[in-house]
Amino acid sequence: MDKVYQYSKLYTYFKEKIENGYYKPGDLIPPEPEIEKMFNVSRTTVRKAVDLLSREGFLKAQQGKGTVVTDNKTMQSLNHVTSVSETLRHKGYDVKPKNIFIDTVAADDFISDRLGIENGTTIIRIQRIQLANGVPIAIVKNYLRKEDVPDIVKRQDEIYSLYAFLEKEYGINFDSATELISAKNATFEESQMLNVPVGNALIELKRTCFMGDNPICIDHSKIVGSKYELEIEMVGRER
Repeated sequence: MDKVYQYSKLYTYFKEKIENGYYKPGDLIPPEPEIEKMFNVSRTTVRKAVDLLSREGFLKAQQGKGTVVTDNKTMQSLNHVTSVSETLRHKGYDVKPKNIFIDTVAADDFISDRLGIENGTTIIRIQRIQLANGVPIAIVKNYLRKEDVPDIVKRQDEIYSLYAFLEKEYGINFDSATELISAKNATFEESQMLNVPVGNALIELKRTCFMGDNPICIDHSKIVGSKYELEIEMVGRER
């Protein structure tokens, strides 16, 4: 059997078992000798697959215990206005933007309606891929009115966390936000950007951020579904 195929098959097997709940956080996967016999592969192949799963946050080696399944999902509470990158950092991930790019586009129906501007108005668009411990986790796009963020096109290298950058450099502090949450399957382009299979489950978030009653920013995020979950606090029944 081709070595690359062996390694890929082994990696996919355990990843799917973790994502579908067969192996839960805290569970031990079988020891290396047992995996070798199960799949009739070499120790090198086993270690290569386990190493990649560990780097992607699915597994962690514990001395004297074995290789344990980690709780690799990032939970975002919807009780506060926090960005994807801020949520990941609070979870302990090393978060870095990749391929950040700022340009101008014409506002479509959705954005113009949310920002209270005419359809086709020229606005700022900020695009990037968010990496967590070097692994792509989200495609993020933000839309703002040009007059709210003058000269931001020239400052893309300064943006580490957009919300923090807007607060510090432009005095924009978000007081509230509304969010539309949906599920979608990754397109070919999205699968290439996020390093997931075509059709992989993504969480799609469309957020409108407000300063006072004034809508300032539209966020459009597509997040790898197996890496993220949302927590919503609800109080009482509607009367």
